[in-house]
Amino acid sequence: MTRTILHFAKDSDTSGYFPQLAIWHDRSRFRMVFGTLGPLDSRLRAHMESQGVECLDCACRARWVYPVGLLRLITFLRRHRIDILHTHLFDPSVIGLAGGWLARTPARVVTRHYSDYHTRIARPVHVWLDRLCTRMSHRVIAVSQHTADHLTGVEGAPPAKVRVIHNGIDFERVRVSSVDAPAQVRAELDVVGKRVVLMAARMHPEKGYDNLLAALPGILARVPGLVLLIAGTGPFEAAYRAQCVAAGIERSVRFLGFRRDLPDLMVASDVVVLPSLAEAFGLVVAEALYLGVPVVASRVGGIPEIVDDGVDGLLVPPGDNEALAGALVQLLLDDQRRRSLGGAGREKVSSRFSFRQMLAAYERLYDEIHR
Repeated sequence: MTRTILHFAKDSDTSGYFPQLAIWHDRSRFRMVFGTLGPLDSRLRAHMESQGVECLDCACRARWVYPVGLLRLITFLRRHRIDILHTHLFDPSVIGLAGGWLARTPARVVTRHYSDYHTRIARPVHVWLDRLCTRMSHRVIAVSQHTADHLTGVEGAPPAKVRVIHNGIDFERVRVSSVDAPAQVRAELDVVGKRVVLMAARMHPEKGYDNLLAALPGILARVPGLVLLIAGTGPFEAAYRAQCVAAGIERSVRFLGFRRDLPDLMVASDVVVLPSLAEAFGLVVAEALYLGVPVVASRVGGIPEIVDDGVDGLLVPPGDNEALAGALVQLLLDDQRRRSLGGAGREKVSSRFSFRQMLAAYERLYDEIHR
């Protein structure tokens, strides 16, 4: 029997997560539908429909419109007889699970793509809503053991409701576009013959940008000519550009914006860095290890579940600028050490963090709660 599953998200997807779900779900057992709380990105809709996935657009441009979106969702759930509702991220989960509960959708699942964020920034109302989402769902997917421990140990989620399913990588997407691509990227960015560090993350303080930029002058003193590439967008870009100017390092930092060629950028770099203050999983770290690029990252959240310190990367305490600088300098100045770490994580990532493996675990969970 084919069951209908609605994945309910925000409005767009730059990571390729939902398009991959559309491509790889088991069509012999599940019919996938995709819905968004905010206005559905036209390119994402086109991709979904090309895969035979029907779309729901609740078109909520602001939170005050959420009641309208809730009514649209409830109507859709009932009219289309949705068997399984799977929500993602905070706002879509609050509205989505409320709609699923009111529509009496038989199976309701939420993925926690973040871990202790609301607790850490002292948002008690948001924490209460996180707990409400847990109560309204039949299962909560934690993207790391760290997330699961927070759910059960701090938020009081029933352990029987929580399942750890690590994020997965579609290895068809995470590959270099051509043999010459890394050299072409270096030439394009004018970094031929230079040491290059790549930071690929949204521009937000929790990603550790302040720490990395504060540590950079000391790193440049020991590794002259180093270039830091920043691939990402976000509301703090102007502040980080100003921080570079104030520190006199603006010529050593390249703000690249959103890039669709991240695998090429990674392989063109000597080290990938992710100095996050909080991180539920850290997919970019797993992608770098798969591509054979050593990483320096914070020992925080789910990152230690991906990186084996001293084996395929180096882990430093979050917020420790001196430790971050020391780890980066160590790898940038030691070619042999950098090469030894570079290829050590590929097999691990291939065996533990496959997108198809993740999706198969999702589908086993659906079977478990929808009998």
